[in-house]
Amino acid sequence: MGSERDLNAIFAEVLGLRIEEVTDSLTPESCATWDSLNHLRLVTEIESEFGVEFSMAEVQGALSVTKFRQLLTAHEA
Repeated sequence: MGSERDLNAIFAEVLGLRIEEVTDSLTPESCATWDSLNHLRLVTEIESEFGVEFSMAEVQGALSVTKFRQLLTAHEA
């Protein structure tokens, strides 16, 4: 997973969090700023930064930092 920005940095930037607040267990339920619009912003930023394209099912199922990390790993293979 090579990129200029780390996945956690993207989450922090889009969701307006400090980098220390971004953990693998972060979800829309645990983060007030992770709404539907910011979910799409996350997808767009991650796709752009890592050069991947997620399917609609992947986008809908990516509801944690861990899930996004797993998707990136799967797209690297």
